[in-house]
Amino acid sequence: MEFKRLFLILLIASSLFLTQCTSYRLLGKKSDRFQQLQEQIQFLLSDPTLSNAHVGVYVESLRDGVVIYSQNPFKIMIPASNMKLFTTATALVKLGPDFRFKTPVFYSGTVKDSVLDGNLLIKGTGDPTISGRFFDGDRLAIFKSWADSLLKTGIKKINGDLIGDESFFKDPKLADGWEWDDEPYWYSAQISALAFNDNCVDVAVFPDSTTGAPVRYRLFPQNDSIKIINKAVVVDSAQERDLTVFRLRGQNTIVIKGNLPVNADTLWESITVEEPGEYFLNTLRDVLRQKGIEIRGSVRLVKDETSVDYDKLKLLFFHLSPPISEIIKVVNKPSHNFYAEQLLKTLGAHFKKEGSFTAGSSVVREFMQSIGIAPEHFINVDGSGLSRKNFIAPIATAVLLKYMYHHKYFAYYYDSLPIAGVDGTLKNRMKGTLAEGNVRAKTGYVRHTRALSGYANIEQGEPVIFVMMFNNYSVPTPKINGIQDHICNLISGLRIKF
Repeated sequence: MEFKRLFLILLIASSLFLTQCTSYRLLGKKSDRFQQLQEQIQFLLSDPTLSNAHVGVYVESLRDGVVIYSQNPFKIMIPASNMKLFTTATALVKLGPDFRFKTPVFYSGTVKDSVLDGNLLIKGTGDPTISGRFFDGDRLAIFKSWADSLLKTGIKKINGDLIGDESFFKDPKLADGWEWDDEPYWYSAQISALAFNDNCVDVAVFPDSTTGAPVRYRLFPQNDSIKIINKAVVVDSAQERDLTVFRLRGQNTIVIKGNLPVNADTLWESITVEEPGEYFLNTLRDVLRQKGIEIRGSVRLVKDETSVDYDKLKLLFFHLSPPISEIIKVVNKPSHNFYAEQLLKTLGAHFKKEGSFTAGSSVVREFMQSIGIAPEHFINVDGSGLSRKNFIAPIATAVLLKYMYHHKYFAYYYDSLPIAGVDGTLKNRMKGTLAEGNVRAKTGYVRHTRALSGYANIEQGEPVIFVMMFNNYSVPTPKINGIQDHICNLISGLRIKF
């Protein structure tokens, strides 16, 4: 394994040397085209306003392995959501495209005359899809189907408790390096083995018809364990909207404050919940009651795997998630942090017998080393890239993209990436250019950090991988987007026949 990695590193290094050597030549018109592309990229990156930024760019032809452009390929940088490229690749290859999360529902005791004289227990396995995402927006669809299954078995009353086992994942629920002021918002949701609605509650805020009145709001789903403090008021339509919705740290208390013009559209916010396992069970209990199933006992969580003797339980049914091939589309196209972290802890649980950030990161790191990525070029602590303690060299991303291009599961990986000008986080970028519909790439953003890495010209005659990482820039992020988009357009020009 070490020989394989050393050989790959030497091969890449030699390619870089040839690329940056002023005497290197290719034959005919192709050489001129590559040289022109190099000069154009270099011109864009020589912008004086980027002088204080760290920039790493790497472009390679997949057809013949020629390194078309390279700048700082071995400098480690914060990848932001480019980390998802590594998490989804590892999950896809190691678990397989057909892997599905299985959530079993058990019971203890006996069932007689429509009464379960015992407990109902749900064993969480990290399924991120128990929500409305795959059910036309119906957040409660899965819980409703579980209630229907209970009714079909004749259970209309449960004399015992509703129990949730979330021991499959280990604490902490937030990864190392996540910032505390991100905690209320959907992109920083807590990670748990029992997860519902992305571990968020959706809040709709809309104006009353009278200025000076409190704003109105609704929660989806409605949950009595979520408290609301409404300090916001309706103002005249001439006044600017200044409305914020956030959660008090460590509490399931949401605060709405500020102003909302009387003619304003509804404002939607997905706010994270504290103790998502309890949120899961409380919502399930409410749905069961709405379906006519009475629960006489309490709702409680189990966090220690040794406290449940599954040999004494009976399986009622189990719920299957969509396959990994569909789940990674949610991770990469809209850049969903929660889904990425659920995958990461799942990797740890399956391959290290510990569903933790540390174990999952170790699985990803070991896989990256097995494909030739040097340890000094890949430092990871989470699966989504939200942490600023992740550091990746552009060459590491390039090695991964190249490896996946030749892998039998490449089609699933490629289909999970945003398409320029079409969908995901690239829906509104590169429209009307050669890159539109041609470039598929993963974006990445945390403050003063922007990344874009992926493929171009895959279905044409000049397939290319590219990696662009910008750290510590002080210009507005749209300017970085513009530079990245321009480079993608230039790369897309290579698909035109010589």
